[in-house]
Amino acid sequence: MFMFPILLKILGHVTLVLFYCVSISSSYTTTSNSLSVFVSSSLSSPSKTKFLPSLSRFSVKRSGLFSQTRPSIAVNKPSMNLLNKLGFGSARAPENLDSSIPQGPDDDIPAPGQQFAQFGAGCFWGVELAFQRVPGVTRTEVGYTQGLVHNPTYEDVCTGTTNHSEVVRVQYDPKNCSYESLLDLFWARHDPTTLNRQGNDVGTQYRSGIYYYTEEQEKAARESLEQQQKQLNRKIVTEILPAKKFYRAEEYHQQYLEKGGRFGFGQSAAKGCNDPIRCYG
Repeated sequence: MFMFPILLKILGHVTLVLFYCVSISSSYTTTSNSLSVFVSSSLSSPSKTKFLPSLSRFSVKRSGLFSQTRPSIAVNKPSMNLLNKLGFGSARAPENLDSSIPQGPDDDIPAPGQQFAQFGAGCFWGVELAFQRVPGVTRTEVGYTQGLVHNPTYEDVCTGTTNHSEVVRVQYDPKNCSYESLLDLFWARHDPTTLNRQGNDVGTQYRSGIYYYTEEQEKAARESLEQQQKQLNRKIVTEILPAKKFYRAEEYHQQYLEKGGRFGFGQSAAKGCNDPIRCYG
């Protein structure tokens, strides 16, 4: 009988050991499964939303009276697995990396009797609205040009690695609107002495540029620059280059401020309107 308490004590210790072993096994299994899920998702799932630095540039107008009141800065990047992120392979098609295409001329054709002009003067939202208001301007589009990548996205351009410039392509009737009057507005609309910057917008896509379609436009642009330089005590950094392939920006960028901008309050694009332009809405 005196052995019975001893046997009970031994049995208790064995039970505790078995319970401890089972607990460790369960924890190891759970950790292994979690690790497997993490590795699998990292290798195969689409990349997460990427956030870009310019807080004021990524909102899309929402319908309704009470539109969004602060900028949304999320931009979804094309699906890219872990190997792409590490530099093995590319998310872009080979033809998109052929710089001969974006460096070629703008081969779009304006409407009959119309002409094109291209200007880069910082964020294209406010610049477009200014040109929309000019009598004789029949169409405006915002987009990207002068870069090295074919079919760039807004996110691509904002990386600062594609060399694109944000521009407004203006279609105008030369009978009702002179190219010189467009140049006057271009100079008045921005500071041509700040390199790759307009206000708080910093980057090569915000550089000052005049991109001409004809020899007459080039001559007028260079003469205009000389006249402007005489009025300023800092060097003008505006580039004057032939117009290259124009890539129309995403639809939500088109006539952005007229449609309502960031806060949903549309600004007038009426011809001759002199209302102050709120650059981001």
